[in-house]
Amino acid sequence: MSKHIAMPLLLLLAGISALTPFATDGYLSAIPIMATDLNADISLIAITVSLYILGLAIGQIIGGPLSDKFGRKPIIVLGLVLFSLGSFLIPYATSLHLLWALRLFQAIGGGIAVVGVPAIIRDNTVGKDSARLFSLIMLITMLAPSIAPSVGTLILKTLNWEWIFTSLGLMGSLVTLCVIFIMPKQNRVQHSIKRMGYLSVFRERQALGYLLAQAFALSVLMTFLTNVPFAYIEHFGVSETVFSILLFLNVAGVVVINRLNNFLLHKHEPSSLLKIFLSMQFTGVLILVSATAFFSEHLWVSVFGFVTIIAAMGGIMPNSSACFMFYFGKNAGVAAAVLGATQYVTAAVVSAIAAILITDSMWPMVLVMMVASCIALFGALVSSHVQLDEVSLTESTAI
Repeated sequence: MSKHIAMPLLLLLAGISALTPFATDGYLSAIPIMATDLNADISLIAITVSLYILGLAIGQIIGGPLSDKFGRKPIIVLGLVLFSLGSFLIPYATSLHLLWALRLFQAIGGGIAVVGVPAIIRDNTVGKDSARLFSLIMLITMLAPSIAPSVGTLILKTLNWEWIFTSLGLMGSLVTLCVIFIMPKQNRVQHSIKRMGYLSVFRERQALGYLLAQAFALSVLMTFLTNVPFAYIEHFGVSETVFSILLFLNVAGVVVINRLNNFLLHKHEPSSLLKIFLSMQFTGVLILVSATAFFSEHLWVSVFGFVTIIAAMGGIMPNSSACFMFYFGKNAGVAAAVLGATQYVTAAVVSAIAAILITDSMWPMVLVMMVASCIALFGALVSSHVQLDEVSLTESTAI
């Protein structure tokens, strides 16, 4: 049975989730200056983005079981403290390797903290209620990536790049205090070691398709974000101003679909809506394939495909999260860790493959997005089919 989550706690969960996009996007404009100050190649500084994604996955793997054993609140506080400490120390990095180490430390703390968000939602809600909360948190946190680069650039112009990370430390400290004073104490989840193990998650056959769906749907998004500068600026030759406008169209599309999903959840199940929005994403990929094959010089046909693909994420992510977490009421922390780590590692690998293959054509990016979208849709269809089979078996047994 679903419980009520107060709005202050919901906003706090969104604040914890928003730290990641600020940590990954907020300092991008400062990378060239950081490279100069540390006497390193820009590409070596840019690796810190990938290191953060890696650390985020490691942190979630560590934090999930701990939150099941010791409760959500103390582990979230621990993660936020580590994140804040790492953020405060990064400005004092005197070498590239120290920067890498501190960045990984910061990310692990962020992962330990953020894994508690889906676990808390699952502790208190299920089904449609979970999907609605995931949808609302996604809407709030979607605003962070759209403003983080601008905030980072403003700090860079008025102060220096060190203050970007100091600001992250201050944000982390503020969120930590809010968790301490606002978040209610969660009871420890007392279960056997066997029940809490990671293998127990992979034994839930119904959930694995949803895990696949979320991981590869996010891979489509990450492939877009990694390669969109090539597509828009190099291939189509748009200006930086037009580039920003085109990215805003994607954010607007996500917000519209996110709100539509929230409305549809009053009448439809998350599993049904997930298949609809994954089909929408696949349709967008087909539009993009057609644009690349037949309208390669027509910008707006490709834009329509990209916006359709990315906007679908507004309905995919909250529904896939709710569908997957539905099966793990007793070990939500471990399940959230598997979901988070799998989706980030998969997305990082898939988007990296697309980036490596790209030369002077959009085809590598388009084909990678098509394959990832197919796998995501296949995963949702498989899980829904397994559910139907098990329901039919239960009914037959009862008869």
